[in-house]
Amino acid sequence: MIRFTRNAFGLSAMALSLSLLTACAEGKAPSAQEEETPTPGEVISAEFPGGAAKVMEFIAGEVTYPESAKADGVEGKVFVEFTIAETGAVTNVMVKKPLHPALDSAAIAAAEAMPAWSPAMKDGQPVATTITLPIFFKQ
Repeated sequence: MIRFTRNAFGLSAMALSLSLLTACAEGKAPSAQEEETPTPGEVISAEFPGGAAKVMEFIAGEVTYPESAKADGVEGKVFVEFTIAETGAVTNVMVKKPLHPALDSAAIAAAEAMPAWSPAMKDGQPVATTITLPIFFKQ
């Protein structure tokens, strides 16, 4: 599950993003009808290289389950929030919903290791956007 959040960008961009993410997650390419030309003021979401499925693949390969959390028997998800800058760089990574100090640190490290994204676009110009991503830990 990937949840995108934006500050002051409107629901139409979020609806378009969710429909595209759903299509990508189901392995379908969006149809010509679903792929609309953005209207002025509409935001095109930031995109991880390879799409939504690849970001989860990347995180799964990058995250390390800390031994201290395993020993404590802690499982669950850590919500990390980060900004995709106008350049596509991942910045300002922070834990939005903590679980365990070691798991929180592992989630931050995985998010900070992400490569640059394609930035969000508004009126043809790159804009910063905020993303919240759950990172799952299960023994």
